[in-house]
Amino acid sequence: MIIHYSNNYYNKYYNKFLSSLIPKYCRFYTSGQNNNYLPSLPLFTKLLKHAETQSLQKPVIVDVKSNTSHSYQNLVSDISSFRNNLLKKSFKQTLNEKCVAFLCPNGYDYVVSQWSIWSAGGIAVPLCTTHPQSELLYVLKDSQASTVITHPDFYDKIKDVTKDAGINDLILVGDKNEKYSDFDGINYKAPSLIPMEESRKALIIYTSGTTGKPKGVVSTHLNIKAQVSSLIEAWRWSEKDRILHVLPLHHLHGILNALTCAIYAGATVEMLPKFDAAEVWNRWMSPERNLSLFMAVPTIYSKLIQYYNDNMSDELKPKATESCSQFRLMISGSAALPTPLRNTWKEISGGQILLERYGMSEVGMALSHEYDKERRFEGCVGLPLPNVQVRLISEDDKDVTNLTETPGEIQIKGQTVFKEYWNKPEATQKEFTQDGWFKTGDTAIITEKEKVYKILGRKSVDIIKSGGYKISALEIERVLLSHPNILDISVLGVEDPEWGQRIGAIIVLKNKDVMMDLNILKEFLKDRLAKYKIPSLLKIVQDLPKNAMGKVNKKELIKLFDQ
Repeated sequence: MIIHYSNNYYNKYYNKFLSSLIPKYCRFYTSGQNNNYLPSLPLFTKLLKHAETQSLQKPVIVDVKSNTSHSYQNLVSDISSFRNNLLKKSFKQTLNEKCVAFLCPNGYDYVVSQWSIWSAGGIAVPLCTTHPQSELLYVLKDSQASTVITHPDFYDKIKDVTKDAGINDLILVGDKNEKYSDFDGINYKAPSLIPMEESRKALIIYTSGTTGKPKGVVSTHLNIKAQVSSLIEAWRWSEKDRILHVLPLHHLHGILNALTCAIYAGATVEMLPKFDAAEVWNRWMSPERNLSLFMAVPTIYSKLIQYYNDNMSDELKPKATESCSQFRLMISGSAALPTPLRNTWKEISGGQILLERYGMSEVGMALSHEYDKERRFEGCVGLPLPNVQVRLISEDDKDVTNLTETPGEIQIKGQTVFKEYWNKPEATQKEFTQDGWFKTGDTAIITEKEKVYKILGRKSVDIIKSGGYKISALEIERVLLSHPNILDISVLGVEDPEWGQRIGAIIVLKNKDVMMDLNILKEFLKDRLAKYKIPSLLKIVQDLPKNAMGKVNKKELIKLFDQ
């Protein structure tokens, strides 16, 4: 295996010496700006514009872990330089859509790596920092990655995996004593633009695997531009914004919604290496009070509430509540937002009404609450985002988009929709209708009163058919989460010869010393749900296993009822 270093040291002093010691087919990746180019893609033209118009003191990335701040000029220079390093081994002008996987902590090195891959004409394949080696190996093999970029924090984790995948190029970035480029922070030289097609493949995000082995979702530069542009318009991003980023960076939520949108808009991204409730609250309550956006999954908001209740004194809580006033927008997504959680957050945050949205790896964001708080209706996900086409198709294949309270599968069309599943043409074809609409597998209605979309659940796991009734598991979950002793819940359909499916509830208790059984649960629900919606099966567990985006695999949980 060859380890390529990205730094100025080798470039200035040892390049010739090293070249004499290693075979001709090996190259150390070194920095420099011999070819100062970037592609003419919209993402990069926007980046260049921000570098030319914004102050050197305006950061694009604040890396909390390394305690460093990086300007737009710094980022452009480093991307241009590292792009050259990626191209040195190929001796070509472009990577020609080769896959480059990268494993970096949330921070500046992640951003430089991803954008350098794009600028070199490669396909960026972000790896999850918390995945076990077996899952990392699967992604490397399935994506057929030719190169792996990693950070010293994860070198020991990835080196053997890279070797097992048959990959010979392992690039080590993130040496705190070295820089990507020669940019001195003062003398900025803008790169020249070179042509690159928007149709080029740009990103592979692996699905969470709730329907089997993860599939690589391939998005083009055109898809990314469309997704980002839609969110910037709907959520009113501007260069004045500053977002605290706490999300994983191997899923769309963290990559596109929170990171790429900010860079495209000319804003600032303050990046924590991972979510920590105490660190988030402390940052919010710091004297700066210069944050404007926050995005998270419901689990994160739940942990912030828990920390507020359990770890803050009565004197400190008002300060924490007041600190939320600095945000013009707080967003929740990637999982359904329980009503009790929504209401509690509104209370402790001093009136913040979380904006909910609906999306998935294959389509980006498709539906969103409207920006105006008065239109953020409880239990709903709003309307189609700009330039996104949405329709509802019933089980008998009829378009019911114009009918209220009528369930139908959500189908999406437009430039935001992904290109394909990586190397899976049959799976790709299966997920599209003959007239080109992507079938999400999620069921929704348009509400009678508000005329907005309300998600009922997945066709396969969140819609339970019992005794002739079609029942939403999410609805039952929302009600059960209002129970004072239920911390977490998953409701699912368990196959039954008499009923078709019986409703099963898997529960995590807040206080395990307080009695809970099926009779107590039924008594609690009898005035809150129709009788046919009340669970007839119950399992109490220590915790619900979830993936990095806070989602549970219900098909696996069903097995608990087989025991």
